[in-house]
Amino acid sequence: MKAEHRKELMTNSLAHRLGDAVQSMKEGPSRGTVYALVAVGLIVLLIVVWRYMASSAEEADSTRWLLLDEVNSPERLKALLENDKVSGHLQGRLARIDEARRALHDGLRQLGAGGEARKKALEEIQRAAELYDTLVGECADKPLVHQQVLMGAAKARESLGEADRAKSYYQQLQQKYGQTRIGLDAAAQLKRLEESEQNGDFKKLSDELARPTAP
Repeated sequence: MKAEHRKELMTNSLAHRLGDAVQSMKEGPSRGTVYALVAVGLIVLLIVVWRYMASSAEEADSTRWLLLDEVNSPERLKALLENDKVSGHLQGRLARIDEARRALHDGLRQLGAGGEARKKALEEIQRAAELYDTLVGECADKPLVHQQVLMGAAKARESLGEADRAKSYYQQLQQKYGQTRIGLDAAAQLKRLEESEQNGDFKKLSDELARPTAP
């Protein structure tokens, strides 16, 4: 009798569970289940999107390095400077540093000439100075590059006869990177420039730069 009672209870329990399952299927998943499924779906979607963006960014960065590496002429450098996909990135800043160096070098080489050549030389040095001025702020997060930019800016401004601005850049180098080779050189250049101001040599340079360009 007890065995039959237990069997009846088990049968009723099984029937009850089956009834609950059928009712749940009719009513659909619970709100908690839906939320959990949505959350899992969003996480999977975010992971897929993140991996795609990371892969795309890495590929784009590799392409920019390749473009910079292929610069072997003024024409290619000019094209790279005008490439919107490079400007705003580290490779674009490095390209502008190369352009500033080129402009300063060409300007100083032709500075002793007369006529249009001298005028063009001063324009090139001015262009280099302006490029360096902008790059000083943009490259502050890259110490090794920042040192080179500060030194270039100081030389460009000194070449234009602007002692105060040149000294400002030399001083920044000395203060920020005093124990580096460039920082030590900046201290020596600063001392040289101050002595040149005291003995009048720098004034002679400034007067010469201010001299009107002969036709």
